[in-house]
Amino acid sequence: MADRQNCYFLLTLFLLVFVVACGSSYTPESRLVDVNDQRLNIRCSGEGAPAAILVSGLATDNHDWVNVEKQVSERFQVCSYDRAGLGLSNPSNGMPTAQTASDNLRELISVSGISGPVILVGHSYGGLIAQLYAAQHPADTFGVVLVDSLHHENLERARLILGEQSMSLFMEALNANPENVDIPTSLEQVRDINLGDTPLTVLTAGEAEVPPIIDPEVGRRLVSAWLYSQRELTGLSTTGVQFVAEGSRHCIQCDRPDVVVDAIKEMADEVRFQ
Repeated sequence: MADRQNCYFLLTLFLLVFVVACGSSYTPESRLVDVNDQRLNIRCSGEGAPAAILVSGLATDNHDWVNVEKQVSERFQVCSYDRAGLGLSNPSNGMPTAQTASDNLRELISVSGISGPVILVGHSYGGLIAQLYAAQHPADTFGVVLVDSLHHENLERARLILGEQSMSLFMEALNANPENVDIPTSLEQVRDINLGDTPLTVLTAGEAEVPPIIDPEVGRRLVSAWLYSQRELTGLSTTGVQFVAEGSRHCIQCDRPDVVVDAIKEMADEVRFQ
């Protein structure tokens, strides 16, 4: 029974933490752009700098961001996109990583005519991409907003709590993610990054998503480890601050888009008017 419960829990955890999408009928004009031998879908709206670039979570297309886009576009340019194999973008070969995605994003921004340093807004796995981009291209980064982002030690800490057998089941599910991303390698790619004094806001979900089937003590420890990692993310930059999105689960841009919008606007105003 314990093994069966662990299987149910791990599959549920995978769906909640890594593949959380919220559909929408918001469909502004999109276009396909040639990026590194593939065609990626991007949609932009609004005018004005700095542009906000919205980076989705694992195996999730850009429809998660529609309510954020509507509000941000009232003051700035805002763009969301589909990584290779998602949404309207063409599939890619091989097993991508956060570094692959960061390189593609840099090219996408360049060929799309988006000018000036940008605010990177990364959700969950997209947070790894935002972290890498900002660390490697500080002159092109206005600021970073991490939306319930992954931290490089998430898997290590989960292993200590779950044990080897349960963690092995979880890794099997994780490695079968629909986007075919190499998550362990992606986490290693951000291990030693430093954002210097780049403006950084960490948004953390206010409601932990723990399936009722899991042992309460194990669930408490997993939640504590996640929240600890969220606090640690602020240390990536000397300017890092954290805000908890009350009433929100992992997909903050779905449940509390106003929190994400406020973080983007406040970051832009604070830096511009210093």
